[in-house]
Amino acid sequence: MSDLENALNGKSVAILVANGFEESHMTSLHKALVLTGAEVKIVSPEKGVVNSWHGNGWGHFFPANAHLATSMSHHFDAVIIPGGTRHVNRLISDPQTARFMRGFMEDNKPVALIEEAPKVLAEAELLGERSVISTEAINEVLQEKGAKVVEADIHVDDMLVTGKFADDTLVEKFAGCIQNYEPEAWEAA
Repeated sequence: MSDLENALNGKSVAILVANGFEESHMTSLHKALVLTGAEVKIVSPEKGVVNSWHGNGWGHFFPANAHLATSMSHHFDAVIIPGGTRHVNRLISDPQTARFMRGFMEDNKPVALIEEAPKVLAEAELLGERSVISTEAINEVLQEKGAKVVEADIHVDDMLVTGKFADDTLVEKFAGCIQNYEPEAWEAA
């Protein structure tokens, strides 16, 4: 990770979470992204604070920096969604999630998804034939929506990074996508 210190200065990254997100994922991702120099904002459908899931019960509350209903993809350079079945289902049930994520996917901006988070894109019909990693519990849903499920710990499909773990390797791959993203090239294509 020391290679990435200040590598993302001037970049804005959204961490999209709803009540029930996996606390260890969000805190480790947040810390790692801050070390890269990125401006990290917690975006949530919850107003004010969002409650994590830790172990076998509810965890800590975290301040939400931005409300999902008023957030736009063009406010951020990239987005990451931690794992956690409860929060993934909550995000899927909110139509604002599909709107927010559609902007990232249509502009081919960097997106990182951990564990069951690819289900958010699948249910919003935003995965298409992309290849992703996920949990066994939702592989069938992803395949029904046209995604190709691959077996690995981390996988990169253009600007889409999926992983089984919220670790330094995932952050390094995600940061690489953010560094390599060229909006002008994408818009010209």
